Formats: sequence, structure tokens, C-alpha cells
Amino acid sequence: MRAQEYNVGIYCRLSVDDGTNNESMSIGNQKSMLVDYVNKNGWNIEEIYIDDGWSGVNFDRPDFQRMINDIETSRINLVIVKDLSRLGRNYILCGQYTEIFFPSQNVRFIALNDGVDSLNSNNDIAPFKNILNDMYAKDISVKIRSALYAKARRGEYLGACDPYGYVRDPKDKHHLLINPDVAPVVRRMYEMAVNGYGLSKISKILNAEDILCPSDYNAFRNHDPADGEFTPICEWEDSSVRIILRNEMFIGNMVQCRKRSQSYRTQKIQWNPKEDWVIVNDTHEGIVSRELFDKAQNALKERTRIIKRSDEPSLFSGIFFCKDCGRRMAHHVRYVSKGDYYSCGMYRDRGIAKCTSHHVNVSDLYELVLADIQKNVKLLQWDEEKALDMITTSKYADEEKQIVKVRRELSTQKKRQFELDIRIKKAYEDNVSGKLPDDLFRSFLRDYEDERASLKGSIRASEEKAHTLESNKTDASQFVKLLKQYTDITELDRPTLLALVDKITVEEPAGSAGKRREQTLRIHYKYVGEL
Repeated sequence: MRAQEYNVGIYCRLSVDDGTNNESMSIGNQKSMLVDYVNKNGWNIEEIYIDDGWSGVNFDRPDFQRMINDIETSRINLVIVKDLSRLGRNYILCGQYTEIFFPSQNVRFIALNDGVDSLNSNNDIAPFKNILNDMYAKDISVKIRSALYAKARRGEYLGACDPYGYVRDPKDKHHLLINPDVAPVVRRMYEMAVNGYGLSKISKILNAEDILCPSDYNAFRNHDPADGEFTPICEWEDSSVRIILRNEMFIGNMVQCRKRSQSYRTQKIQWNPKEDWVIVNDTHEGIVSRELFDKAQNALKERTRIIKRSDEPSLFSGIFFCKDCGRRMAHHVRYVSKGDYYSCGMYRDRGIAKCTSHHVNVSDLYELVLADIQKNVKLLQWDEEKALDMITTSKYADEEKQIVKVRRELSTQKKRQFELDIRIKKAYEDNVSGKLPDDLFRSFLRDYEDERASLKGSIRASEEKAHTLESNKTDASQFVKLLKQYTDITELDRPTLLALVDKITVEEPAGSAGKRREQTLRIHYKYVGEL
């Protein structure tokens, strides 16, 4: 009987995780060993496939896929590797190839050092070796992730590329220095946001001025002039502007571990919850100040409207609200002598059934707000001590009551969360010991888990509320310090208004719908609220 002729595909793989200092695992060693074995058996070496620097968990390796294609076209009918770990370290996919794909293609498979040969029937050890190889990959993944998290917690920059606005320190690649070429662009973006420009408008301005977006800028820095003139291929988008305006990295804080791979077996990336991000303060010099950053965040939340006539944000855009329904006041442009006016956004969209007009002329609003600011400036100039006393006496007591109430709620919620953890643990123990039947156990566990998930959201909301109350707590001295910058104020502009005022509300007295009655305007100032 004539012996079968084999056209052999030799497959070699090495990754960084396997240890490049290990000579026995080197590509050269694998290739030499397998070529000698094939030649001794008198087989024909059809092709040698090499994936150098590729993880065994990932099967989308270029030469591995080339080998699969050659198998499907019947170019090779025998695959040989040094050992099973060279084929891969994902025991599920390794099993699919060795137990299903290779046999279905009539391909013989040999893992030389593991004594695995699909021509024989004594390969029962192969699945166990694949599991051990997989466990090794998982262990390496855990160790690498732990090492990276440790570096992140120390504030070391771990990104593959320089973040926009920064360059890595030549003396320490984990430390960032301001990039003078593009840092002004970042500052300008924050200033535009504070002045009421939306994400779309900012991106349009940057594109109109041919300012390179982050990906193109990185490509430009690495561009070789010998390849010809650099040609941008991307544009600024709302999402890229939002990422920059939301990132604390630009105030000097290192923000990392925002994303992670789902598992060591897949390269699919998913976002971590914000509470799992690693944020280390003051690791490098900030491009913008904390004050400018916070103002930009508030401006983004307000999502200011743009007047089509001038393509600029209106003076009160994003800070003027209807007190009765909570909606923003909509700015209406008039082309006649009466001038522009505001009306309730809910009324404009849904009519009298949902709210009333709350009509306010822009000129009247302007005069009232300017007069109130000037009144406070005069009070400060006349008697600063009296002004401070007036502010603090009326506001501190109410704020403290609110903070105490929220903290008490938060304490109750955390206590209940602790009780649920104990009950879940006891339910498991009772079920294992036979005290709690399976059906009741599943019912209890479902209820406990549902309540715990709901409670987690409530705790997060309470913590955010407490933080907001603390952050917005009356600080009369800060307000006085701020007001002193405007002692000669005679007119309003948008930067001045946004610096002094958090929001303005308008309300109509009960029963005033449809009647010409006075409305109540309330101005909420920075640091102190309504005065």
C-alpha cells in the first residue's frame, strides 16, 4: 500500500507574553526543529507560516489565516507545530480547529513536543493541555492588567500616542509636557464653550480654519516629507470636541482606565463605569484652569441656543429659565421696532395647556439684571461687612439642613445595602446546606438583586446630590471677591454675565394666565444664589 504524500504547513508563533528571552521558544528554534522533523519523515514542506509578536488568544493572525486559506484550497494537508500552545491559547477555538476544522478538511495535525498526532487515537490529553495553555494566557492577562492599573494609580501615562495638547517627556515617557503647538487650540475650545458655543459650532470653526483634528495631527507629526505633502483625511466632529471639553487631563489630572477589553479572549472594547476610572490629581501641568474647566462643564449642560441672525449666542442663552415648568426661555428675533423677546419654551412647543407665555422683552431683562448687579456693587462699596452678613445670615441655615438631610438618606441607603449583602450571602449558605429550597432561593435572590441594583443607583444619585450641595454651598467671600472685579460696570456682555450669574428665572403669580400682570424675576448669583 502506497504511503500517503503530505504537503506540510509548518506553523510558528511567538508573542511578547511567551518571553522573548527564552531561546527554546524562539521562532528560529521552532522552525529548525520542525523542518528537521519533516525532512526526516520525507515529507514535502509546502509553506512555513510565522506569526511573530502575536498573542495566542487572538486567532486573527495574518499567517495563521493565510494557512487556513491554504488548507481550504487543498494546498496543504498536514499542519505541524512545536506544541499546542503555538497553535493558540484559547482552548475553545483550539478545540474547534483540532477536533472539527482539521478533520473536516482531511488535514493531519501534529503538536510535536506534546506527542499529539491526529493520525493516532491516543490524543485524549490534548484538551487538557489546551485548558492549561488557556489558563496560562488568563494568568498573564491578569498580571499585565494588575501591573497597568498599578502604574495608572501612580499617575503614569500609559497611552500609546501623545494625547492632544501634550507630548511625552523625553526624560520620562510616563510624564506629560504641554505641547505649545496645539495647547492654544485646546484653550480656545474651552473659551468658546464658556461663551455659549455648542459642540457643532466649535467643530465647524476649527474645520473652517483648517486646524488639524487629533488623529490627523498625530499623523502629521509622524509624516515623512519624502512621501510628499501631508493630506488630512479627517475633520473635527462633535464627539472629538466633546471628549476634549470633558477630559480632566487638561487641568492636570491623569484620567485613565476608561475602557477595557471584555475578557482576555476578545479584543472587543467597552467603557468602564465612571467610578472605575483611575483619576490621579496634579500629575502634570494643566492647559486650562479648574475654573475655566468647570465653567465649560456648566455651559455644556446648559446647551445654549444660537441666534440665527448673528450666529452668536444670545446674551441670556442657557441661563434664563421658566420657574413654573423648568424649561429654558426661548429667544425670539423680531425685525421690527419692538425688539427681541423671550417666551417659555414649553409654551412655545406645547401651548397654553402646558404652560403660559412668560413674555419678557430682552431690553427689559437687560435693564433689570444690570440694575440688580449695580445695586449689589453699591452695597459692597458702601459697607462690605454688612453685605457679607446679609448674605450669610439668610442662606447658611437652610443649606446646612439640606446637606444633613441628604447625608442622612445616604447613610440609610448604605446601611440597607450592607443588610442586603448579608442576606444574599445567607441565602446562598442556606441553599447549599439544604435549608432553603431551590425555587425559594431563586425567588429571594432575584428580589434581593433587583433591590440592590435599584439601591446602587439611589446611592450614586444621593452622593452626587451631596457633592452638588457642598460644591454650591454659599461662599459669600468668593462672591464679594468676584463682585469687586465689576465695580465700574455700566453695561452687560456675555462673559461678565456668565461670570456672575448661575441662572435667572421668571414666574407668573397664580391665576395670572392670560392677564397683564407683573412677573417675578429671580437672579441666582455664583456662590450665593438668590439675594
